[in-house]
Amino acid sequence: MIFLLYVSLLVVLYHIVKKLFSAPKSPNGFDNIPSIPSLEFIWAMFTGKPQDEIQGIISKVSDKGIIKANAGTIAFFYLQDVEYIKQFLTKSEDVLPKMKHGLGNRVKSFYGNGILFSNSHSWRMQRKLNNAAFNRALSHDIIGKNAFKLFNLMDYNLDKPINIYDMMQRTTIEILGQVAFAYEFGGLNSFEIPDIIKSYKYVMEQTENWLHILFPIMDHLPLESNKKYQENMNVFDNFILNLIAQRRKELKYQDKEKSDTTDNNLLSSMLELGEKEGIKIDSRELRDNLVNLFIAGHDSEYSFYARRIELFLPFTLVKTLLLIFLATSLNMSVAIYHLAKFPEMQKKAREEVIRVLGNALTTPTSEQVKELKYINAVIKESLRTYPPLAILIPRQPNDYVQVGPYMIPPDSYTCVNVWHVHHDPNIWENPYQFDPERFLNGEKRHPYSFIPFSAGPRNCAGQNFSLMEQRVLLSMILLKYEWTLPEDSIHKVKFCLDSNFLLKPKDLDVEIQFKRI
Repeated sequence: MIFLLYVSLLVVLYHIVKKLFSAPKSPNGFDNIPSIPSLEFIWAMFTGKPQDEIQGIISKVSDKGIIKANAGTIAFFYLQDVEYIKQFLTKSEDVLPKMKHGLGNRVKSFYGNGILFSNSHSWRMQRKLNNAAFNRALSHDIIGKNAFKLFNLMDYNLDKPINIYDMMQRTTIEILGQVAFAYEFGGLNSFEIPDIIKSYKYVMEQTENWLHILFPIMDHLPLESNKKYQENMNVFDNFILNLIAQRRKELKYQDKEKSDTTDNNLLSSMLELGEKEGIKIDSRELRDNLVNLFIAGHDSEYSFYARRIELFLPFTLVKTLLLIFLATSLNMSVAIYHLAKFPEMQKKAREEVIRVLGNALTTPTSEQVKELKYINAVIKESLRTYPPLAILIPRQPNDYVQVGPYMIPPDSYTCVNVWHVHHDPNIWENPYQFDPERFLNGEKRHPYSFIPFSAGPRNCAGQNFSLMEQRVLLSMILLKYEWTLPEDSIHKVKFCLDSNFLLKPKDLDVEIQFKRI
């Protein structure tokens, strides 16, 4: 332990000395940007303060549209003014690439170079394939089928409160597996956790370990945790790579047989579209993308962005999906929580669903989903009040970039503070009040005042799928159950969030009491 302490101190000293001797001159205007109190800010992140408390530290500094935050030897610039954000996010992706993931061997090895962190030609190629694949993979039937499985599982436990966040994670991971690569994990068959999910969760837990992120040398020490980490990483990688190999074989067989039938799962679609477009994408790139999707869809512990120095991510189709589906799990939990807290809203939402779908439990069609105006407003208000990403992944400009009166220097870490924008009283009346009606009253706002899926050229490729999934699931749950918030809920006063890259409920727990209608 003493040895590790000495190593840690030496590494910190090295970074401090390096920064002192290599710090660039501040560009015009940046000396006037107010700074967040470093010690208070870092302590709040490392001790896991809720996101609203961390944002409280930020907001009491200044109401300027841009502020600075120092995390050790790393400096971040946060954009908070909607016009600055618009100017920033609409820049070309070549001018404003995603940050380079240079710290942490585990982070780099796990996340790779998927659509989330890739740049230039690699990003454009992946985005083209992802857009086309997502359009083909939209399936109300898969969502509906898994909703019925969810109900079967919930019906066994209606005598006590149910952790709806766990239920939403299980549901989204099943939908993810079938939509992404035509695989069923079995998470809705029982309350047991499938072995592959156990391996994945252990890898994620270790990947996010802040000591390993800040001090990569720890990855090379003869620790039992390093050995176990590598074993679980191999299990997870082999699972993904075997799926890719199987889908490649199936695609080749289909071509050989001149079959007109093509699977609509994302992996098969990307392989087929890549063949047609003459785009070569190797198995490792596909693996990276799948991990992106996997994390978004399921992981609730993807946590080091705000708490652990908000820095990196990186591996390609799996990871994009994971970010999308984790956001879905959180937002569904937020929506269900608020409908429990405000029964009049739940009643109004259910009446709309019955008016559009009828009383019989059924999977809504795409046309019916479009008629669910109030349901859509509830989902949007959930995304506004608790955006899945409090802070967007930092960009590192290749050159000086003009934002308002400021020049952002090249290679700096510049972020968009989504939480601040979504709770700005200059934009939203009573911003901390949950009020779906604000999305129904026709009020005109700045186009960048609501950015839960980012905006500009690098907005979320799967946002339409996520919104469609939420509308279908929420409407079906309203047809099946009524629900209330237990009196002893830790979320009785407010929805309590831990602060992470992707936000998650406190203690991963949102207990709701359900009863069949």
